[in-house]
Amino acid sequence: MKGQIWKLVDEVADFTVAARRRFHENPELGFQEFETTAFIKKELEAAGVEIVPINMETGALAVIRGTAEWKGAGEPPVVGVRADMDALPIAEETGVPYASKVKGIMHACGHDGHAAILLGLAKVLQKLRPHFAGTVKLFFQPAEETLYGAERMLACGVMENPKPAAVVALHGGVELPIGTVGVYPGPFMASADLFKVKFIGKGTHAAYPHKGTDALAAAAQAVISLQMLLAREVEVNERAVVSVCQIHGGHAFNVVPEEVEIGGTVRCLSPDVRKQISERLRAICSDIASSYRCRAECEYTFGIPSLANDPDVTEDIARAAAAMLGEDKVVRIANPIMGGEDFAYFLQKAPGAMFRLGIGGDVPMLTHNPGFNFADESVPAGIAVLAKYVTEFLNPEGK
Repeated sequence: MKGQIWKLVDEVADFTVAARRRFHENPELGFQEFETTAFIKKELEAAGVEIVPINMETGALAVIRGTAEWKGAGEPPVVGVRADMDALPIAEETGVPYASKVKGIMHACGHDGHAAILLGLAKVLQKLRPHFAGTVKLFFQPAEETLYGAERMLACGVMENPKPAAVVALHGGVELPIGTVGVYPGPFMASADLFKVKFIGKGTHAAYPHKGTDALAAAAQAVISLQMLLAREVEVNERAVVSVCQIHGGHAFNVVPEEVEIGGTVRCLSPDVRKQISERLRAICSDIASSYRCRAECEYTFGIPSLANDPDVTEDIARAAAAMLGEDKVVRIANPIMGGEDFAYFLQKAPGAMFRLGIGGDVPMLTHNPGFNFADESVPAGIAVLAKYVTEFLNPEGK
């Protein structure tokens, strides 16, 4: 099967790279991926892949049914594979010939690569149907960067009728060499929450600060104190991040402002730590405001949950990667990632895992970067590993 998979991967490699560059050249923001969706559906139809209608203007659900006789117990299994497809509001600075044609928007996180790999995988699996039993569901998800795309897609029932027994996804990893795959069992990516705190005092002339109450000073103290929240209130072995990323207030150099607002994000791996930080953040800001004779209005929004990889699925992916790329190409990632991913919502519906596909080399060491560009050389490995994982999961003899 390894040789057959690689043969089919080689056949679709040029198409997949061309599709990736097409997506890159024509980026679309979350819930606006109309051209991307149309191209994906057109190519799926051309390959004879079934498209299931969903109640969304962008995104697609494709289904591929194996034709091999199922010899295992019970009903033949169902497995899902998901890729995101939206771009970011960043002005591109890569200088590549296929750079974004859309001013101020680019694929700076690799979703062009993710969507193209899933499209290439669909073409490969369609030709491998005689070699597996059961069903593959392919999720082309919009709006990952908004953190609402997965929830919206799941609300359309894409994980039902039939329900996958497992669901997997990949994400480009700039920290890993091309040709490698990184795996991590357990909590792998952080929850992503937002907070805004408005400090309200009494404005006054800067020459007479004693006649007012200083909201700016209260906000500044809160920024410092929130850093101590992790150092002194969260258990040292827990991973969490509190980042204040915004501060707004004041319009004149000689007026103490009446209101100052700070905002930022909280990232956690543990739900208990997440709850603790949300409560303590509110209390700290309120107490500081009170000590400055101000008041605080705190708005805390729980965003996406942490992404926890199922250990068994993770090992299945590792075996598939070892079979297709070599055991030495499987990287056991040492630490979780504090970035967030709304694939976490899919993992609340079924066991699954997200793995890292090595795209390192001549790319910036950070995504969401105007110089970022997904490595075309990594595309075949991504398709091959997913194809191997799916065909093993849907082995006609049963697992």
